[in-house]
Amino acid sequence: MRARFALQALLLAALAVAAAHSSAQTSARIDYLLKDVYVEEKIGQKIPADLSFTDDNGRSVRIGQYIGDKPLLISLNYADCPKLCSLQLADMAKCMADMKWTAGVDFTFLTVSIDPTETYERAKLAKLRYLGAVGRAEADRGWHFLVTPNEGNVKALADALGYKYKFDAEKNEYLHKSAMFLVNKDGVISHYLRNMAYQPADVQSKLESCARGEFGQFDEDDMGFGLNCFSYEYTDNIARAFRWMRYGGVATLVFFFSFMGYWWIRELRKPGDSKAEAT
Repeated sequence: MRARFALQALLLAALAVAAAHSSAQTSARIDYLLKDVYVEEKIGQKIPADLSFTDDNGRSVRIGQYIGDKPLLISLNYADCPKLCSLQLADMAKCMADMKWTAGVDFTFLTVSIDPTETYERAKLAKLRYLGAVGRAEADRGWHFLVTPNEGNVKALADALGYKYKFDAEKNEYLHKSAMFLVNKDGVISHYLRNMAYQPADVQSKLESCARGEFGQFDEDDMGFGLNCFSYEYTDNIARAFRWMRYGGVATLVFFFSFMGYWWIRELRKPGDSKAEAT
């Protein structure tokens, strides 16, 4: 009986060690993938106005054309993104449908592709899909999808916004965070929209604040840009979930060891065991 309990204890201990080793490998893999992928808030700094792109109608444009009296909302995505990009833009489209302000009337929205191979025709198709969710005709002239084969221009804009991303050649996709940016009439970054689940009242408030020349607060707890966009199974958000699962696993192991210890001691105290030991 005691040998059986000892074997069970050894098996559970081995499982715990294996789980810890797997967890360490997962964390190391996440750290490797997310190296140089982050958002550094640069509230109060200007973005370059002379960068050239092609809009979703095939016209050559500059970033400066969209800087003016209206607040400028910017997102960095790409149409063939396998993960959060489509969810992020669909979420913002839904938010815009429920907001008081309208793109094309009260503010301008730029979605800039980080993929230099994306064509303006592909960007146009993406735009039409999201415009349907907004459901306002004015948004067609206020939400612009920009592309460029010049990766240096995208990098320059991204660097000005503090948006660090990289290309994963193995998976043929971009590793990046989920974020959006507000720029005021002077071309200065005023607010950051962190992660997703955009609330109409919150976005409306930030747009109005930007229009008044005010600035938002920096992300002080470093938790505002937790959502990652790439197809690796474990993002840092999932890692957090697995960390809590491991806590639960440790608690379960403690319970099992305590439970087995109770029965082990009980078996040792049985008269039959004492006689067997005496024999």
